[in-house]
Amino acid sequence: MGRSSWRLVVAAGAGLALALEALPWLVRWLLAGRRPRREVLFFPSQVTCTEALLQAPGLPSGPSGCRCTLPHKESSLSRLLQALLAARSSLELCLFAFSSPQLGRAVQLLHQRGVRVRVITDCDYMALNGSQIGLLRKVYRYGTTRT
Repeated sequence: MGRSSWRLVVAAGAGLALALEALPWLVRWLLAGRRPRREVLFFPSQVTCTEALLQAPGLPSGPSGCRCTLPHKESSLSRLLQALLAARSSLELCLFAFSSPQLGRAVQLLHQRGVRVRVITDCDYMALNGSQIGLLRKVYRYGTTRT
């Protein structure tokens, strides 16, 4: 083989190696059907009604989803809930403290839909008053792993 033939073989090998490295990413991107969602949300959020988002499928609801007096507009919390409720097969949450009842209800809805949910949180904050972890463990018998 001549010198240019070896260069061609090396270039083809390097190209094949790069293609094999990029293949899993490409398959995931194609299966997802859209690009990853990148958004910055600021908390604490404005107080708004999230009932319409947290209604279980098939339950009747009024034109606005509920009759509460809270503003029915978009907020950081409602955007977060929409993103979480879009999960189809699995959801992994890593939180320092988990005290939002709306977030707890969203996790329950996903679990009822058959979505595999894994919540990672600080074990010292699991027992705090208002923590949703105890409720979720009681209702769905979640296991805990101490590290």
